[in-house]
Amino acid sequence: MTGHQPLGQTLRGQYARREMMIRSQLRQSINAELARISGCSTARMRWSLQEYLDDIFFGLGIRFAWVRYLLFANLSRHTGLARIMHITTLWNTGVIYFARVTPEEHEAALRDPLSAAPGPLHLGLPEWYGRSDIKARRYRPITNPLGLPYKYERNGPKSAKTVSDEAEAAAEAEVREAKERIVAAQLEDIEDFSDEEERRELVRRELRARAAGELSSDPIEEWD
Repeated sequence: MTGHQPLGQTLRGQYARREMMIRSQLRQSINAELARISGCSTARMRWSLQEYLDDIFFGLGIRFAWVRYLLFANLSRHTGLARIMHITTLWNTGVIYFARVTPEEHEAALRDPLSAAPGPLHLGLPEWYGRSDIKARRYRPITNPLGLPYKYERNGPKSAKTVSDEAEAAAEAEVREAKERIVAAQLEDIEDFSDEEERRELVRRELRARAAGELSSDPIEEWD
């Protein structure tokens, strides 16, 4: 058993991957900054919430500012060279940093310890869109062990699990055009109805005038 090696020292004298080297350097930098700002040379960053609260937040009076879109967890859980380089950039540019705990933050953490968490402890439950083999034939070891073709074809889902932005935009445009056509047709019906009503009103006036013995448009009067 070789035991744990100090940060920056590897069993074979070199790192197996560049990702591991950058992660180790980031750990050393974070621990060094914590020791400097707290004045405790043996201070080390803690990545579980309970240990962070006990040793760092309440113990040293130091809070760790993390980002909201990354899980607050041990750096070993952030895998991939691009991810660890991104976190290193956030640290080097001051987006991730240590700061003194204010009295207000201390009181808030006493009431609700979760409020002192540097970042999200989980990223929520993944969305479930159903099985990928819905409406697809599955292997039946008892009823069809030879995998013979069935009478009706069932080859799986007929649409994607999610609606893309392009498909949604096209559907909205189609609905908008349909509404515009309906409004235009309604306006035409209103105009036709208005013209017909006006014609009927003129006929009714003419009939009433004739019944009263007074023509509304007497051609003889026009010559006077």
